[in-house]
Amino acid sequence: MLYTFTSFRYLLIVIILLTITTAHAYAQQSTLNITTINASKQTVEATNIIIKNAKDSSIVKQLQTNSKGLATIQLSANKTYIITTTSVGYLPTSKVITMNKNILNYTLNLTTNTTNKGIVTVTAKKPIMRQEDDKTIVDAEVLASTSTNAYEVLEKTPGAIVDQDGNVYMASMQPAAIFINGREVKLSAADLASLLKSLPANAVSKIEMTRSPSAKYDAASSGGILNIVLKKGVKLGTNGSVNMSHFQGVYGTTSTGFNANKNDDKGNFNFNYQYTTRNSFERLQTNRQFTTDPTYIDQLSYTTYPTQNHYISTGYDKDITKQFTLGIETRLTLNNGYSKGSNITDIKTATTNATIATNGNLTNNTNATTNWNNSLTGKYKIDTLGSEFTFNLDYNYYKGNVTQLFNNYFIQPSITTLFGDGLLSNDKKTITLQTDLKYKLPKKLTLETGLKLNYVQSDNATNYFSRQGSTPRIVDTKRTNSFEYNENINALYGQVTKTFKGNFVIKAGVRVESTDMQGNQIIPRDTTFAIKRTDAFPYLYLSKGLVKMLGFDLMANLVVRKTINRPFYENLNPFPRFVDQYLTESGNPALTPQFTNNYEVNITASGFPFLSVGYNDTKDIFSQVTYQDDVTKVANRTYDNLGTNKEVYFRAFGGIPPGGKYVFFIGAQHNFNIYEGVYQNSPLNFRRGTWTFFSYQQYKVNKTLTVNMNGFMRTKGVFNFYELQNFGQLGLSATKTLNTNKFALTLALNDIFRTNKIDFALQQGTILATGKRLNDTRRVGLTLRYNFGIKPKEKQENMMDNKVPE
Repeated sequence: MLYTFTSFRYLLIVIILLTITTAHAYAQQSTLNITTINASKQTVEATNIIIKNAKDSSIVKQLQTNSKGLATIQLSANKTYIITTTSVGYLPTSKVITMNKNILNYTLNLTTNTTNKGIVTVTAKKPIMRQEDDKTIVDAEVLASTSTNAYEVLEKTPGAIVDQDGNVYMASMQPAAIFINGREVKLSAADLASLLKSLPANAVSKIEMTRSPSAKYDAASSGGILNIVLKKGVKLGTNGSVNMSHFQGVYGTTSTGFNANKNDDKGNFNFNYQYTTRNSFERLQTNRQFTTDPTYIDQLSYTTYPTQNHYISTGYDKDITKQFTLGIETRLTLNNGYSKGSNITDIKTATTNATIATNGNLTNNTNATTNWNNSLTGKYKIDTLGSEFTFNLDYNYYKGNVTQLFNNYFIQPSITTLFGDGLLSNDKKTITLQTDLKYKLPKKLTLETGLKLNYVQSDNATNYFSRQGSTPRIVDTKRTNSFEYNENINALYGQVTKTFKGNFVIKAGVRVESTDMQGNQIIPRDTTFAIKRTDAFPYLYLSKGLVKMLGFDLMANLVVRKTINRPFYENLNPFPRFVDQYLTESGNPALTPQFTNNYEVNITASGFPFLSVGYNDTKDIFSQVTYQDDVTKVANRTYDNLGTNKEVYFRAFGGIPPGGKYVFFIGAQHNFNIYEGVYQNSPLNFRRGTWTFFSYQQYKVNKTLTVNMNGFMRTKGVFNFYELQNFGQLGLSATKTLNTNKFALTLALNDIFRTNKIDFALQQGTILATGKRLNDTRRVGLTLRYNFGIKPKEKQENMMDNKVPE
């Protein structure tokens, strides 16, 4: 490379500063002309119009059309608004528009209301994808209709790539932090994947992707934040839906459930229940060579995962006063599963491929998990400018029990079979209190501050017994252990946003986080560790309007931030966990957090980021590594701080925005990584470039039939130090609505060409391994949904009162 990473860092800053100082400023205000007409193309006068900010639904303006059916208003450029109308004798209408022109003329077609002359609450029809400040928001409704759970919804989200271990990537090769309803999920990747697979797809309302979070968000977000927003009640009187679906691959998944919402003057109540039975498989083939003798291990494992899942959620919120809203919500997920796996291992000579030893491993796991989340939320509107104070109090309880039966049998040479059983338990409690204050001041100045207190307590115990042949059953001291882990992370942040002339925006802030992590292994020996530290994480955002091109307002943005990645309990627990006779997993209590400095320049078109270039500089990276004992032929997967990682990434995104019959999004991303450090007491220098492509397309054949296609492909990927071959998937679906949209029938094909399989290789230190991994991802499914609703009681409208209903 012709440039060093250090010089590239400063080059990014120079480019954006030069752009800011030389770019042309454009008008801050745009004119919106709204005309309302009926089915006969005649204008409709005295139509009430409410204009709301799409970001927070705050009312911007209320007005009426004149005698010519026309209303004119000045709105801020480069922002998205929700336009709703009510008029006597007509059904309410709702549209989402973006002010990307100096003058925008918009016509709203009103439909005659033949049944209800009262005032009805309006809901907005959301676009598939939109941008709000630093978040890309994806409407999950279409994705959910072709999926069986929230995990599959993520797999189909444009711009998010999910690997087979449950990690989600958005910008860098660092996994994103996963949030549910704005709160981070404190689980390992495996437990998180299990939780997401137990959440029904239709419970997901939208996906929020924040690639460069500000100081308001947790500093542990070097890969960005992906927030899964679950559905709550909507203000439509009494309404709900019933759904049924079946997806068939090698194995089948069936789901059925319903949700109901009730809204009145007393408050909003919602209830959701979903029951799912699913099954899938994993086929894993590995080949691992040894450097000290001419032999290698050839392993083939096959595991099935039948599971039953219950999901229950309910919530209630109420406007205590006009300024204060209070809400409570609880979610309960119950899983009962059974997995059966077989692993055949051959030890062969490298020269002749002759088998010199064969043995097998059979495991039967019965598992039960409970995840119970409770939330108390409040919002106080300080003024009409958008100033507000919010708080959230969360309590989450996770409990997992696994009963395991296993036996290791030996065919060549013949040895007495080893039988064993174990009970694995994991109890985790999380309490979080978070407050945020946003205060709007004159002259386009906004102040934000808040605090977050987070406490995690985890108790883990594993009790194993074994017997050889007909010998008595005894405690297996090699597998029995008990471990306690407590984590307390407290944070305080402050940031200020100022908009200057020429649409030049500065947002600067800092977040201070204190970390207190303590682990204590009780059985078989004491391996107490503690991490206590306090760190500051600065954030800087600069934005400047450029020029208008093809009807879009272009803006240049610079983001500079610092983040942290802390090891989880699973990364720290030193006790070895047996995968099979030749592979164990363990944590490393000596791990230290890793820190990343991120610099990004991006260009947005009317608020939507379509071009980004960035650089990540990570110190003290900790990564999964594999160490091998060539004498016993046992390998151990663990974690180590290896050195530094420097990453340059480029992302381009474009397409046809929502509004017409055809919607099209396509994106490409390139990541180039350089790892430098020490691995197995030898210098490490690992370089790899990865391309990722993703696309989403929707075509509205007519008013009742819509066809969707989504897919992604990753070329020459990398996970830790595993080199991955090309993989991806393509999905196709068609949705037909009947009976004025009450019935919806969706036919979906997922992973049509079965390309979501991974070939991997690992060549580091003394390890040389290759393998293939295949899951039950190619499926065909059918989903049926019925929507029901009871309109609220009609209210007599006072024709002398021109007040617009809120």
